[in-house]
Amino acid sequence: MSHDTPRFRSHLTLALATILHAFTHAYAVLLVPLYLMVCVDLHLRLVSSVSLIVTIYGLVYSLGSYPAGVMADRFNRKALLGIGLLGNALAILAMGLTRQYEMLIVLGIFAGLFGTIFHPAGNALAPAHYPRSPGMAIGILGMGSGLGFFVGPQFAGWRAQSAAWEWGQIAQWQKPLVELGVMGIVFGVIFLLLAREVRGGREDATDGRGFISGGHPTLGSRLRWRVVAVGLVLMFRDFSAIGSQTLLSLYLQRAWGYDVKRAGFTVGAMMLLGVAANPFFVWMSPGKRRLPMYCLLVMVAGVLVTMVPWFSAAWILPLMCGYQSCQLGSYAVSDAAMLERVPGDVRGRVVGLFLTIAGTFSAMSPFALGYWIDLLKGRAAEQHAYVPLFATLGVMVAASSLATPLIAKLGPVQGPRIEPLSEVMPGTVGVTG
Repeated sequence: MSHDTPRFRSHLTLALATILHAFTHAYAVLLVPLYLMVCVDLHLRLVSSVSLIVTIYGLVYSLGSYPAGVMADRFNRKALLGIGLLGNALAILAMGLTRQYEMLIVLGIFAGLFGTIFHPAGNALAPAHYPRSPGMAIGILGMGSGLGFFVGPQFAGWRAQSAAWEWGQIAQWQKPLVELGVMGIVFGVIFLLLAREVRGGREDATDGRGFISGGHPTLGSRLRWRVVAVGLVLMFRDFSAIGSQTLLSLYLQRAWGYDVKRAGFTVGAMMLLGVAANPFFVWMSPGKRRLPMYCLLVMVAGVLVTMVPWFSAAWILPLMCGYQSCQLGSYAVSDAAMLERVPGDVRGRVVGLFLTIAGTFSAMSPFALGYWIDLLKGRAAEQHAYVPLFATLGVMVAASSLATPLIAKLGPVQGPRIEPLSEVMPGTVGVTG
């Protein structure tokens, strides 16, 4: 069997990495529906004080992406992914065991340090298992983001209101952190035992110390600056995507009187279609269709999110489902378009450099939007006071369509040519060459 033909362990590794992806994003949004509960419990005056924890997590997550990308190109990526989840889960568990605001900030930093490992390592490992259909591998891996963004708020809101167990002085808002932290630790061990690194190819062969053998090609100044340019444009889409979760949670609770469980359900449910959107839009857009599809997705997303405060509560979930489906689908499409254009042995650094720029800017969105809503004061209970906030997110995501010519300049698509609508699921016999 050729090295290009995925085997059972490749499929198992992709499935496990997708679930690990879900844990990573679930941890990032666990606090989103709990902002007001945490404010009351910790006697904080501003909701932005709590959204700051999420922002700090995101900032560390993003600022550490390039070093994580260097490690992903040099070390065993399976080991990095497992260690990253274990560290992230332990930090989240510890957040569920302390009610000191300063310690929550410190633990947010530690969670971000371990969480930052996922995308550089995961986005490099998945396509390495499927050299003939790397784009589809990215699409399937991207399903984890929709699953995590769905489960995180849903689980947090549900368990914060319904968890009946008691232990020490743990508050209700902390219980989902404890429970999901323990689950992450268990899954991290399973991942380390069952997943595998790619073997047999020069770029992926590891020596006894865990180093990738065969040299380490540099990015080169031209590729480096082109990735920077892409990041400087796509950061507006990412700001909109991350910020929409904080904005919607507070909008529902302040303007519509939702409780934490209902708000968590809505914030999570709007992400559910993204589970299918990631592989679907990648499958629909092989070859030259990839970048036009990206433009279409972000334009539609911009229109949908702008419309939210103009409609009644019954329309919020359908509009946000459409918005997030396009948003999450655009992530998978742009990731596939970028990684198909760069050699496999620099993908970790490309992802890391991109996230350092786009992720750092987008990580500021929870605090920025929480602070903006704090400034509304009494008007925070009025539906139309949120029109400028949703419109700002709409303009930002639509403007990211300007990244398409920049992505095209990264280089020609690597590997075998894939004809339109012929990209198949990884491992399927008969991939078009």
